[in-house]
Amino acid sequence: MKDKIIFLILICLLISCENDRKSKTVSPRIKSYTKVSSPSNNEIIKKGDSIFIEIKSMNKNNYIINSKVIIEGDTINFDKKFRFSSNKFIKYGKKQIKIIRQLSNNKIETDIKSVYIYPIDKPKSYSYEILKILPHDINTYTQGLILYNNIFFESSGQYGKSFLRKTNSINGNIIKEIKIDDNYFAEGITIYDKSIYMLTWKSKKGFKYDIDSFEKIGEFNYQTEGWGLTTLNNQIVMSDGSEKIYFRNPHTFNLENTIEVYNNNGKVENINELETVNGKLYCNIYGKDLILIIDPNSGLVIGEINLENIFNRKNYNNTIDVMNGIAYNQKNNSLIITGKWWPSMYEIKILN
Repeated sequence: MKDKIIFLILICLLISCENDRKSKTVSPRIKSYTKVSSPSNNEIIKKGDSIFIEIKSMNKNNYIINSKVIIEGDTINFDKKFRFSSNKFIKYGKKQIKIIRQLSNNKIETDIKSVYIYPIDKPKSYSYEILKILPHDINTYTQGLILYNNIFFESSGQYGKSFLRKTNSINGNIIKEIKIDDNYFAEGITIYDKSIYMLTWKSKKGFKYDIDSFEKIGEFNYQTEGWGLTTLNNQIVMSDGSEKIYFRNPHTFNLENTIEVYNNNGKVENINELETVNGKLYCNIYGKDLILIIDPNSGLVIGEINLENIFNRKNYNNTIDVMNGIAYNQKNNSLIITGKWWPSMYEIKILN
């Protein structure tokens, strides 16, 4: 019996040693014959500055016979060194440069370098003048706000309390309202082709309503959180709380384009409520009394409207939350601003 026990112990020790030996085995590293010395990964490039690409051979016997770089879909052949303008990139933000080398031993080496394109100039600062103060329902947790044919369309959030409403822009009387299913937290809205599109926060699902009856006439899906929504030309424009803005097909809601919002200091996150004004995107930053003016082609922040203290919270004792809600009054070329549970809406004129 003792012999059997000793035998089993020896077998276990042998298996353990074999497993230790296997665990310590290191896979051989793939040998590189060249390296990309420039640009460095995640290098910051100011728009208009040049981007320098350099590759170096680390083995005399296996030298580079051909090299090329792929930039924004264009393939360019070069010999070890290449310089090009960052103006090649129309959009700001993270860009990828693919660098391919063919070696004398017929091997192919490839690197993908990420660079970040930053604007040079600061956004222009704008002030404002209050033209009118309008009443606002303090029970509305404003997520989206639109002025359309003298009617305010507004979505209100919170699970179990979300609703979609339209009110008379003159006297504030409610014209129509529907409650949103308790499982959904209503978010931004926009109007396209006599339909209202509404996002939900974390459900990755949106709803489409008839503009007159508020009858639900469709649903659509997306892969991110839903925050702000607007319409620009023939596209639905959406934010998800990051620095990204998505351009979607209004019929399928398929993604057609993406921009990243950048100012001279880098990416701008917490992009929230969206509005379209004269071909530009206006958005508020969640948690701040601030509106950005964004170039929809590049993501460049071209202007900032500081709305700090537009609503004096000092003498107001009821519960309030952050500024949210931007509606464009095309007739007056003005903006209507409000916030979550705010008692007022403010019609403002933007000043240089």
